[in-house]
Amino acid sequence: MRAVLLLLLTMGSAWGQTLTLPGEARFGDDRRAVRFTFLCSSNAGPQVTGVLGVELAIPRHDTLRPQFNFDAFEGPDARAGRRTALESQAAGAASRMQAEVSGSIGVDEDAPFVFGLHAARRGEVARLSELSRLLAPLTLGAAQFSWTQWQPRGQPIEARLAVSAADAARLRSLLSPCFPR
Repeated sequence: MRAVLLLLLTMGSAWGQTLTLPGEARFGDDRRAVRFTFLCSSNAGPQVTGVLGVELAIPRHDTLRPQFNFDAFEGPDARAGRRTALESQAAGAASRMQAEVSGSIGVDEDAPFVFGLHAARRGEVARLSELSRLLAPLTLGAAQFSWTQWQPRGQPIEARLAVSAADAARLRSLLSPCFPR
C-alpha cells in the first residue's frame, strides 16, 4: 500500500488536490524556508478511494546530510520508526500525533527531501482517523502546525507553519472531503 501511495504522490496534483504553504525549519544553527503540502484525493462513488496527506519539503537537503540521516527515511519501505511528532493548534482545539513517515528526494530545482504522511481513505481507517484529527484544527481559523522529525541519532529538524484565517478556509475546502464522516 505504501508503494502505491508513494507512486501516486510522485504524480503530483494530477491525481488530487493540493495546497502548499511556506513554513520555516530549524536544525541546530541552520534556519531555512520549507514547504508544507496538504493533499486530498477523493471520490464519493460506491468504492470510496483516495488519500489524505501532509508533506514536508526540506530544500537543499544535501547541505544537511552530514548531520541528518535522510537515508533512514528514504523510500516507501523505510522503517526508521515512529520518529515524527506532529502538532496542530487553533481556536482552543489541539491535536498531537506520533507517526512513522517515509520520504524521497524531490524533483524540484532546490532538490528537497520530502517527508510524507498519508492515509488511504479505504483500508487505513485508524490512520485516516488519526491524521484527520491532526489536520482538522488547521481548518478552523488562524492556527499553528509543527513537525518535528527525529532521526535515529542526533538532533531533530523542527518545522513550523503559521496558518492564516484565509489559509484555513482554503485547507477546509481542500481537506474536508477526505475527513471521515
